[in-house]
Amino acid sequence: MEYPQYDYAVIGGDMRQVYLTEELAHHQNRVTYYALMGAPDERRYSDAAFVSCAPSLEEAVRFSRCVICPIPLSKNGVHLNQNVLDHDVLLTSLLDLLTTGQSFFAGCVPDDFKNNAQESGVLIYDLMQDGCLSVYNTIATAEGAVCEAIMRSPLNLHHSRCAVLGYGKCGRTLIHYLKGMFCDVYACSYHPEECAAAKTFADNAGGLDEFADQAAEFDFIFNTIPAKVLTAPLLMKMKPSVTIIDIASAPGGVDYAEARRLGLTAALCPGLPGKYAPASSAKAVKEVIEKNNMIHKE
Repeated sequence: MEYPQYDYAVIGGDMRQVYLTEELAHHQNRVTYYALMGAPDERRYSDAAFVSCAPSLEEAVRFSRCVICPIPLSKNGVHLNQNVLDHDVLLTSLLDLLTTGQSFFAGCVPDDFKNNAQESGVLIYDLMQDGCLSVYNTIATAEGAVCEAIMRSPLNLHHSRCAVLGYGKCGRTLIHYLKGMFCDVYACSYHPEECAAAKTFADNAGGLDEFADQAAEFDFIFNTIPAKVLTAPLLMKMKPSVTIIDIASAPGGVDYAEARRLGLTAALCPGLPGKYAPASSAKAVKEVIEKNNMIHKE
């Protein structure tokens, strides 16, 4: 690898990457960026930092010690996650630019990309495999889901009946937020032990069968399960005023064609941390990168 001109290259993604560039532009860091959604604010740079916009992906990657790509790295498993270039960037093109000794950070990195990069001597770190960051990420996700629900419904969340489908990290955090807003919350999980745990702070909990029996009673339904659980028979039971917020991985867990046919409000809401809390999310990402980049140096 040539002597690195930059400490960090920040590439593609949503507003988190813009704020991350600003977060890294402190101390004596040398930072370059490419294909960001907006220009970083120079007022947030340290006087000792050097920041520049790279003219090409090749220059950004080739001359940087640490390359930071988006969360997720790709939305379709083929192209880099970016929204500003007038052409798609193949992950294979990015992979070809990485060289031995570089550190590479991104979220939801495909296995084949990871394996090929590691075979080339690149130090790969999947941000979404970091336990602390994945938990912190649920805060912005839950707040974003609540915002989406408020914007899309004519009803108050206060004292409404809500169902949260799935009791993973996002589901648990979201239930805490809803209870803090005085909602009546039903937690749904396939696993009996998770239902038992959910009952310690949700108003009730059970499986999908129990949820189906009560489907007509809910004002808001939040889905975190990455499978089509809200099928046509279930949607037909729901009240016309229900608001469904789907925060599961694409393609989500709702039969959207049937929801449209029934006139129900149902929205797939990916990337909530980048939309609602990009600055806070960027600070958390920066901490993970600096911690693990230091480990790589050692």
